Amino acid sequence: MTKVRVLLGVLAVLVLVGSATGCGLVSDQTKQEAKKKVEAKGQQAKQEAKKKVEAKGQQVKQEVKKKVEAGQEDLKKKVDDLQKKVEVGKEDLEKKVDDVQKDVNDLQKKVDELLKMAHALEQQRQKE
Repeated sequence: MTKVRVLLGVLAVLVLVGSATGCGLVSDQTKQEAKKKVEAKGQQAKQEAKKKVEAKGQQVKQEVKKKVEAGQEDLKKKVDDLQKKVEVGKEDLEKKVDDVQKDVNDLQKKVDELLKMAHALEQQRQKE
């Protein structure tokens, strides 16, 4: 009977050691699987974040491009408006210069006429 008890004790110890070892392997395997799943989810999240960042970057780039193009169009319109204003101002100035030149010519004619009259009067005085 003691032998049976010893054999049962040894068997119980072997079963305990075997189950503890088995549980340890399953636990390590589960840990590795969980670690792999976490790493895979981390990689997936990293890739998704990278895609989102790239998409947002492209969106921002397009928005900036549109704003720059709109700004360029506004600037072109303003430059065109300024050129028109300069042209109109130039034409007005040329008209004013022409008017002043006509006035000068008219005055020159009147001065010439007055000089002729003065010369004629002087000649009449000299004759008398």
